[in-house]
Amino acid sequence: MANTQNVDSFNPVLKRLPVPALQDTLNRYLDRVEPLQDQRQNKRTRDAVFCPENMENLTVLHEKLLEYDKQLAVEQPKSSYIEQFWYDAYLLYDASVVLNVNPFFQLQDDPTLKDTALSEDGPYGIHTVQIKRTAKLVTSMLKFIQQIRRRTLKPDVLRGGVPLSMDQYDKLFGSSRIPPGPGEQSCHLQSDPTSHHVMVMYKSQFYWFDVLDVHNRPIFTTPAELEYNLYSILMDGNTDQDVHRLPFGVFTTESRRIWSNIRDYVAQSEDKTNWKNVKLIDSALFVICLDDVAFDDTPQGQQELATSMLCGTSKVQLDFKSAAMPLNIQSGTCLNRWYDKLQLIVTMNGKAGINFEHTGIDGHTVLRLATDIYTDSILSFARGVTDNVPDIFDPNGLRASSASGSPPPGRESSPSAKANLITIPRKLEWKIDPFLLSSLHFAETKISDLISQYELVSLDFEKFGASHIKSSFKCSPDAFTQQIFQVAYYALYGKFETVYEPAMTKVYQNGRTEAIRSVTVPSKKFVKSIFDRRATDEDRKQFLQDSCKEHSRITRECSMGQGQDRHLYALYSIWNQWYRDAMPLPPLFKDRSWQLMATNVLSTSNCGNPCLRSFGFGPVTPNGFGIGYIIRNNSISIVVSSKHRQTQRFVSLIEKSLLEIDHIFNRDKNSNAEETDYLVNSRGLVEAPNKTKSDDLRYLLAGYDYFDVSVTG
Repeated sequence: MANTQNVDSFNPVLKRLPVPALQDTLNRYLDRVEPLQDQRQNKRTRDAVFCPENMENLTVLHEKLLEYDKQLAVEQPKSSYIEQFWYDAYLLYDASVVLNVNPFFQLQDDPTLKDTALSEDGPYGIHTVQIKRTAKLVTSMLKFIQQIRRRTLKPDVLRGGVPLSMDQYDKLFGSSRIPPGPGEQSCHLQSDPTSHHVMVMYKSQFYWFDVLDVHNRPIFTTPAELEYNLYSILMDGNTDQDVHRLPFGVFTTESRRIWSNIRDYVAQSEDKTNWKNVKLIDSALFVICLDDVAFDDTPQGQQELATSMLCGTSKVQLDFKSAAMPLNIQSGTCLNRWYDKLQLIVTMNGKAGINFEHTGIDGHTVLRLATDIYTDSILSFARGVTDNVPDIFDPNGLRASSASGSPPPGRESSPSAKANLITIPRKLEWKIDPFLLSSLHFAETKISDLISQYELVSLDFEKFGASHIKSSFKCSPDAFTQQIFQVAYYALYGKFETVYEPAMTKVYQNGRTEAIRSVTVPSKKFVKSIFDRRATDEDRKQFLQDSCKEHSRITRECSMGQGQDRHLYALYSIWNQWYRDAMPLPPLFKDRSWQLMATNVLSTSNCGNPCLRSFGFGPVTPNGFGIGYIIRNNSISIVVSSKHRQTQRFVSLIEKSLLEIDHIFNRDKNSNAEETDYLVNSRGLVEAPNKTKSDDLRYLLAGYDYFDVSVTG
């Protein structure tokens, strides 16, 4: 009976993700499109949506979707109508997952560890802080895995105790994105529930050893037990400095088609050494990337660190006067990665982060992992001082039980539990030939070229955060921050573009996300008021609160599965899979608005938690920005990426937009120190209603005066 309760609490039975009413979805779609198009194009879109052909065809597709979902409910109760279509969208993607798919989380530094990267202090010399940080985090990760497999991980809940779907945790460890095999069109997601080993990368080399026994109990129960394994790997990797290492991980940066061809070549080779290595990596719990570089806390250092966490750095020695490295040899961290799996990355000076393959898991799931392992690793220091320390992981769930294949009471130390375990690191040796050698070279040059096309800029805004936003601006912090992105973009380009923000739908069985569309009629009214000399501060305050309320309303709808993007995408997928030859494409999907909504110029995501230092991902369109942000009580951290689209300037405008809104709400207190602005009307020279103009607004206007908002946007 206890076992059943554990399973139910870990994976509760939830309602299925609802399929919205077709008419509701179409109405929402038109509402979301309206602020992004002019009046003439809006009329064309409305005509396309409600024309008889479109309504008739979409009704057929909608009925087929309802039938499909009903069948799924019987055959796969733990599923959702969008799940397979969503997997396909990721798995059919052919371009490199680097910068296009995988996000990163950077953890806060460990305050209990001293940075030894520039000294010989500590038992492991310059590697002491790296080894100790890694050992602590991995030990905590093993507890996390054990509780997942024993079904004792504390369930995710919303405020008020509303349970969330836990299905993604089974895809978190032992999983890998596998390129298409011969004759296949799609990648597939492989998950190995029996995996018990980890893979460690250092200077592009691979090492592995077992970390769980056959009963899913950690072999290394304290960080100290794991440290020497890590130290021995670093020492081995530091020998033979002049030997050219073969960075097989760089193959995972290739397009799926090319990576598929290389894997097939390896699989068909008579010597199976390389193929066994690849399969061993595929089935590993996760990959530990020990980087041989350190990043300081300067703004430049933080941006380089964010780049290393997201895509790796590219560093090629081209100066023939330098003898430190051979000419034209890549030495960046981009070679020390395996992007098809969950990766724990730790630098020489103990900076740590997670880069993850996105197909089967969303940010909320990885955020729970990051939160738990960071907190547990910090508490491990306190446990060495006192016994009265709270546990992140349920102690009862870490003890052996009869569940999940664990031994019965009294036999926890059975010798069979450790039979055939490899606890000493083993290095993967690769067999090389001219085809693999040239493939490695061209994969490396392509990822170097890709990295050079992007830039990341980070902002740590410390003037205020969630507390001030709620108390002074009377707004939802997330809704407020979304308005700021629009102000900054409008300040730079004088127009509005499609904005995407994910809303979690895990209150439903196997829920993933729905798309919040942040540009609304109220948000446009607010943004334009910032640049309109005729608007008063009271107008701007009211417009801000109205736009935030509308954003929060849309967010609540999306969280309850009542959005428009996922439903319409499912209808398109139904047409593509079953009706392509029997029905013309519905006019909605041929209308300009459909492409407009699919082009997310501002792709944004909020992953707030005190354990995170930063969070980011690449832009999803060539002309776009990727914006990852963390809203804390008293600060906001933002990482913005783009393909060199004035990223630094855009970030500086975000900062000034934050300051300008605060200035608007505090203008009365500081009015004596401000200069008065005037405008000329038909009656002559009169004082403008807004009274003053701040330095922040002058910065937003790039030295120009107020925009003529009746013309732009």
